[in-house]
Amino acid sequence: MKRAIIRWAFVAVALVLLVVAVVASWDSFVDALQDLDLGVVALAALCCIVGLFANGLSWRAIMRSVGLEVPLRDSTRVFMISQVGKYVPGAVWPVLAQAEFARDHGISRPRSLTASIVAMLVGVVMSGVVGVLGLVLSDPTALLRNWWAIVVALLLLACLVPAVLRRIVRLAFRVTRRDEEPVDIVPRALVASAAWSLVMWLLLGLQAWLLLVQLAPGVGYPLAAGAFAFAWLVGFLVIIAPGGLGAREAALVLALSSLVGASAALSLALVSRILMTLADAAGLALGLSLTTRKRAGVPSDRGDEPQPSR
Repeated sequence: MKRAIIRWAFVAVALVLLVVAVVASWDSFVDALQDLDLGVVALAALCCIVGLFANGLSWRAIMRSVGLEVPLRDSTRVFMISQVGKYVPGAVWPVLAQAEFARDHGISRPRSLTASIVAMLVGVVMSGVVGVLGLVLSDPTALLRNWWAIVVALLLLACLVPAVLRRIVRLAFRVTRRDEEPVDIVPRALVASAAWSLVMWLLLGLQAWLLLVQLAPGVGYPLAAGAFAFAWLVGFLVIIAPGGLGAREAALVLALSSLVGASAALSLALVSRILMTLADAAGLALGLSLTTRKRAGVPSDRGDEPQPSR
């Protein structure tokens, strides 16, 4: 009972911070909409929502590799609720929420924490890869000048090589003062997780391009997708900013202002921020509705009980 109270108190705090984030930017969001077609904005919002689901499938692929075999409905429920943890300062809250879910289903803490850390790392790596490749593809004629971007992309992908990944996770365990030994993630799960993460970044890049091309006609998809992934990565690394608030927008304006103008870059940053926040809110609503249905005894596609862990 005590753990349940703490969990729901955390969700309540995160929800309040999510609402604050929307309210704080709402007037600027409405002003930015003046230059945008609402139908295209709705399509961009859909890209954010579908991208969030793809991210959930990326996380699920890693969790299944450590023995968490539960119905898709249950994993979706927990992942969507855990995402509001992004709005609490610090980058670890979604990881902790996901690890607690796995623990409830018989997965040991070292296994659950390993999986959550790896799933987060996959998203970070793929954002970096999309960011640097977007830079290269946006101006193929400058390939020789931007050779370093290819090197960076390869180094990032090397982080997902099992031997390298094992060392990174061990370092994360030491930093968090955990004495347990992390488990290995099978390569097949890493490939599946990275593939779903790539789908997410392509969708979020499409969202950014749909908005930006209205503000600065002629802008290519690689530039929009790469700049957005780069800005998200900056926001993630600034852990004191809830959900990367402020840091992501500043990075996006910095990356695009010299190419499309400061006004267009700022409008993109503001509208995209609200759309992604609303997507998280929609995911939270779905997660809570699935929780209500589970308590009411509505059967899932594979039954109410989770499948036995490996």
